[in-house]
Amino acid sequence: MSAFVTTLVLAITLYTLPHDVHWMPVTGKGVPSGATYAIVAGKAHPPPHKSGAIRGMCDVLFRYRFPDGFVYPWHVNNEYDIYTVLKGTLVIGFDKSHAASAERALPAGSVMQGLKTEPHYGRAVGETIFDVFEPCAL
Repeated sequence: MSAFVTTLVLAITLYTLPHDVHWMPVTGKGVPSGATYAIVAGKAHPPPHKSGAIRGMCDVLFRYRFPDGFVYPWHVNNEYDIYTVLKGTLVIGFDKSHAASAERALPAGSVMQGLKTEPHYGRAVGETIFDVFEPCAL
């Protein structure tokens, strides 16, 4: 492929409208039902593991939707992520027994980076929608 054609391919503007988002259930060990996610940008290779996790990808933008009161169980991401809260409040907790003093509330408009090696859980206050970007390089 010529450099000109490659440049044209990379310069295409893509749009994802709300009705184009394909929501799938969030699954995994100990994850309660009710939450959904979508891949809104990037390519998802390889397919999700049996646990529901998608690992080993980068430069992918995921969108998550947690219903009010949803609690994602204690876990470690093992990947550096950038979170942007679009709606509701995402609460990140750093105490396995869910002590309120070890929680950080992220209202809509908040951005958080990290959580690669920190054990944590997440919960939603109000319907909470947030994006998670997994970059290839920092």
